[in-house]
Amino acid sequence: MIAHKTIISTLLLSMSLSAYTINFDKEFKLALKPDTLKTMLSISTLKPSEKEVLEKLTSFSTFISHYKDVDKKGGTYSIHPQYQYENNRRYKNGYQGMMQYQISSKQADDMNTFIANLHDKKKEFDVDISIENISWVLSDSQQKGQEDILRLKAIKWITQYANELSTTLHTTCKVRKISLSSPQMSYPRPMMLEAKALSADSAPTPEQDQQVIAIHPHFELECL
Repeated sequence: MIAHKTIISTLLLSMSLSAYTINFDKEFKLALKPDTLKTMLSISTLKPSEKEVLEKLTSFSTFISHYKDVDKKGGTYSIHPQYQYENNRRYKNGYQGMMQYQISSKQADDMNTFIANLHDKKKEFDVDISIENISWVLSDSQQKGQEDILRLKAIKWITQYANELSTTLHTTCKVRKISLSSPQMSYPRPMMLEAKALSADSAPTPEQDQQVIAIHPHFELECL
């Protein structure tokens, strides 16, 4: 009886020692052509009084909110006193106002026309306008579901790989663990410009280069 138990214990130990695990990472990616042109818009003005600053910002806010050919987000603003120093004394010399928006459009012509209209308002209301980070991006609707497609692709791949490994090595390999990372995006280099003498015809448009969504899952296999 004791000998029989010893044989079973030895067999189980031998099976345990013959098992091994495989750990590795792999990249899965999708290349998509972005469909939305996006920019950050900053409007600033320096006036003697808070009231004048607020009037200028309100005028631009009204113009932007009524403009229907582009999408707008934000509209946050701030007003701060400005000081100058003379003879070691500080003097208030006006108020600085700043307002920011995120502007986007699926049509480059609509974005260029909007920028040209901003230029006209700049001259009319005596403000400074900065247009930054103009780039093509993937819209929320375009990104929706792409992460799930990548995850499913990774799961199918590792399942098939485990089966092929089992056949090649004449063993049984099973997936023990899949750690899925958050997707990573590649972003093009954005353009930066100021709305000084822009028109709808002259405003440059960045290239609509493909962008890549990628995940780097970690796999753990056990082979017996």
